[in-house]
Amino acid sequence: MARFVSGITPLINWIRHSGRMLMKVEHSMLSRAHPEKFAHLNAIRGSMRPGLGGRMSTRLRIGIITDSMDRLQNWEIKFLKGVLDCPEFNLKAVIETGPVPAHDTSFVGKLIDRVERQVFVKQLRYPAQPFGNQQYKLPESIRVGRDGLLGVNIDVAVRLTAKPLPQQCLDQIEFGEWSLDFVDKGASGHDWTGFWEVKERKALTVVQLSARLGSEPEPLVISSAGYNTKYSAALNGAFIKEKSVLLLLRELRRLAETRKFSTSPATLSVDMRAAPQLSDSILYLGQLGRNIIGKLAVRARSILGLNSRSWGVYMGDGSIENFTPDKATPLKLADRMWAADPFLFRWQNQDYVFFECFPDNSMNAWISVARLSGSEVEFLGTCLRTSYHLSYPFVFNDGPDIYMIPETHQTDRVEIWRCTQFPLRWELHSTALEGKSPADTTMFKVKGQWWLLTSLSDHHTFMDHSSELYAFAVDGPDLKRVVPHKRNPVIIGSDIARNGGRVHIIGDRVLRPSQCNSHGIYGYGLNIQEITRLDSEDYVEETIKSVRPDFMTGIVGCHHLDTLGTRFVIDLCKTK
Repeated sequence: MARFVSGITPLINWIRHSGRMLMKVEHSMLSRAHPEKFAHLNAIRGSMRPGLGGRMSTRLRIGIITDSMDRLQNWEIKFLKGVLDCPEFNLKAVIETGPVPAHDTSFVGKLIDRVERQVFVKQLRYPAQPFGNQQYKLPESIRVGRDGLLGVNIDVAVRLTAKPLPQQCLDQIEFGEWSLDFVDKGASGHDWTGFWEVKERKALTVVQLSARLGSEPEPLVISSAGYNTKYSAALNGAFIKEKSVLLLLRELRRLAETRKFSTSPATLSVDMRAAPQLSDSILYLGQLGRNIIGKLAVRARSILGLNSRSWGVYMGDGSIENFTPDKATPLKLADRMWAADPFLFRWQNQDYVFFECFPDNSMNAWISVARLSGSEVEFLGTCLRTSYHLSYPFVFNDGPDIYMIPETHQTDRVEIWRCTQFPLRWELHSTALEGKSPADTTMFKVKGQWWLLTSLSDHHTFMDHSSELYAFAVDGPDLKRVVPHKRNPVIIGSDIARNGGRVHIIGDRVLRPSQCNSHGIYGYGLNIQEITRLDSEDYVEETIKSVRPDFMTGIVGCHHLDTLGTRFVIDLCKTK
């Protein structure tokens, strides 16, 4: 009888989706075949989705696929905690597949991976796997049986191992088997996640989230994100694993709400997934050596007080839609100090520029201000200095009141300061996101609603403010009401996420400058993003212009832009 049921599994799955009457037929057949597995089928009816004759389910039933629960990596623990913490999820099953077969790779490749993990990846371990108590209680592990996963009753399976489910199981899971592509890049203690991107000097390390469905011959790409490539393969791999957990959790929350997912074109070639061979490992060692020498040279110059790079502010004519950075000229704002993150502000028919003053890597930066008159600059002094680092002095007004939101991630909160005597005296007005780590925060009002955009570092080991953008609906500068957007983080990817200046409202268009952090460089380039949808339900934007550091001799970075009238300011990083 068990063999008979296994043989008609595809027919049963089709019947399950055809309506209430046919489901009764299915229930009758299967309950006679396996009464012990289907005694609880009637209880499940109350959580059915629309189209199956029941009411909307409020929780997404998730199964986890792993080779073993005894050797979880940091990113896997972070993901499991995220699933158990989310009220929209119901972790129904842990499916163990057993050991993953070894890949055909060289001894040198395995040795490089092992050594790099000891030398370059100083990854904080979770003190203990936090599972087993009432808050983080996992289901008992199960194995795939002769009947696949019949009776397990999950909506989606998330694979954390390189060993996929059999095709038979895919026919039994409505939304299929989901996986981040790096889970296929490791086996038997060897992991080459991030290897190819470092070897080939890729600007970004792209992670794809894919789904395997019983009805599709090839996996479907659900979403993807690019992360700034690190100098070491092991470090690069550990970084993207921790960061991409947010991508996976966000798309699962979307699935829990909508009961559907969209797909996007694949971006990775099959070659990028293959295990490196001996010749690949030898070439990689050469690139790793060059990367290390470059970092040591920068470090040595810093110790000797010889900065190899410096940031400065440049000004030119143009708008947010039409500016030519190659025509910009330098502004002499502060002697013997870097200047960055410039914001323009007009008050009482006078133009001012607020900017970050950064003396060197041993001191916290502060905020200074200068007055502009044509091409002339009058330095007015320091307007805000604290015991912690300040940058990104976003200045705006709400009626007669003038406010500044400097970057204050060291305080683990957003701070809004109000001007008491323009432009040099300010007082703390309000705070928000206590306990978070926000950077480069911007506020704007569109269609009567204030929005706050910021980059949070949701990390365990790697503090990074360049990979995610979060949106919050707020009540204005008082920040008494702060509501997270349901799609947070609304943008994922170090090439587009972090704010690079104020948001500009031009007619019906909403334009956001963003940083492009890539090529292993913070502040490599700039983008202009057009926000095409922003409401309580969704956030959508597209890139309409890109600026890369190739328009002027000697520059290696540009990461901030602001405009006022027909004038723009931009900061540039130059080599010495």
